Amino acid sequence: MRCNFRYYYSYMDVYALTDDAIMRQIGSKLKELRIIKGMKQTELSKASGVSVFTISAVENGKSTSLLTIIQMLRALENMDYLNQFFQQQEISPIAYAQLMEKNKRKERVKTSKPKSVKVESNDEEIW
Repeated sequence: MRCNFRYYYSYMDVYALTDDAIMRQIGSKLKELRIIKGMKQTELSKASGVSVFTISAVENGKSTSLLTIIQMLRALENMDYLNQFFQQQEISPIAYAQLMEKNKRKERVKTSKPKSVKVESNDEEIW
């Protein structure tokens, strides 16, 4: 399997960005997608149900809800940007067996039982 270093490096850069920088990047990408589609903000507004004011704010990197981004992506026919959230992690049978064995070991960990204490009995009664 060949590793695409450029993609990997770009992916890692996200961790170095502030939340505001990420919002600006998302807004910029949404604007780019809209322009590529040849849509005006008013057309995107009608297609997505998102106000022109909100579209403008998002495109300028202002904070917004995930729902707004989803509505815009749907109207732009670019829902594939969300595919990563819907991929199911597959686990190999060997890795699954190892995981199950590890969980069994955790269950089998012995807990220390309280030591029995011998009490010497005196024949005297204590009141």
